[in-house]
Amino acid sequence: MSMANNYLKKLSKAKKIDFKDYSLSNNNIADELQVFLSKITYSKFPELISIYPDYKYENLLYLLKETFKVKEIILGSGSEDLIIRINTCLGGNQPIGILVPSFYRIMETVRNKTVKKIYLFYDLNSEYLDISQVTRQIGGIKSLWITNPNPMIGKIFRKNDLIKLIKDYPEILFIIDESAIDFLKNVSKFSLLKFSQNINNLIIIRSFSKLYGLAGLRIGFATGSNKILREIEKIGLTFPVNKIAEYLLMVLLKEKIMFVRIKDKISKNKFLIEKIFSENKNIILSKSITNCVFISCKKGNTFNKLLRSGIISLKLDDQEGIKYKNFVRLTIHSSKYLQKNLINCIRRFLESQKE
Repeated sequence: MSMANNYLKKLSKAKKIDFKDYSLSNNNIADELQVFLSKITYSKFPELISIYPDYKYENLLYLLKETFKVKEIILGSGSEDLIIRINTCLGGNQPIGILVPSFYRIMETVRNKTVKKIYLFYDLNSEYLDISQVTRQIGGIKSLWITNPNPMIGKIFRKNDLIKLIKDYPEILFIIDESAIDFLKNVSKFSLLKFSQNINNLIIIRSFSKLYGLAGLRIGFATGSNKILREIEKIGLTFPVNKIAEYLLMVLLKEKIMFVRIKDKISKNKFLIEKIFSENKNIILSKSITNCVFISCKKGNTFNKLLRSGIISLKLDDQEGIKYKNFVRLTIHSSKYLQKNLINCIRRFLESQKE
């Protein structure tokens, strides 16, 4: 992202533009969440700050198991911490497969040198990924990282396809990163959480940084094969889950209706943004099942053109495994302010397309 950042600094000096960042995939400013959190008694926080984390996390683990209907759970300081600990357990010379594009920390934290990258050649006009691409490339590996849904391209594997794949290859450990799955309206239609409880070669990772908006508090969990979870647990959290993070998560997990409303708003906002882009003949739009919109200009640099209109997007050309060039990712939020700002900026951007 260094070239993109340099371009941003240069543009900032040349023009006084109020840039807004739509590059990250989390819903970082949810109106309902801000109002709800403002009502929480912050007088409790000094007490929470002064208490050491409970290394057993009994109350939190019990609530997570009840909420997500799983038997075994280990906590992580965000999904990133779990990625690092899992890859530490996968050390040695056992071949590790990674579906790309993927979160850069998965590749970065692999401890052994035997890595097989499995590339996905996806269709712009479909939300779904073809599992046969994986089966053609899966030979010779002992573990496989799959990000589902994949926030780098907005696509997803069908649940039954993944289940068949995992059953057909019992000698391979599958690690499914479902960090972005909470944005989907019908999560159970796609998640392998329940399936993971009765099979020995599957680990699922979840995060509370995305829909729940707790990115700064670093908290997530993994579930699946009890034997493998115990190995990961031996490594221990990089940083303990602090008492404020634990307290807020336990409060938010009980607010299911609020998060249904947040998802509905994101879905409606996304539909409107995609409609605006689809009506412009100079824009190529890629179908997405996630909370992100993927576009490319038929002429000119998409990232730079959006930047000149005040929008910071994720430049996908910099990501390994991206098939289509000149595409960017825009994250859609539930916030009225961010949605209004994005629409105004897009209008300026589309006007520039006519020039």
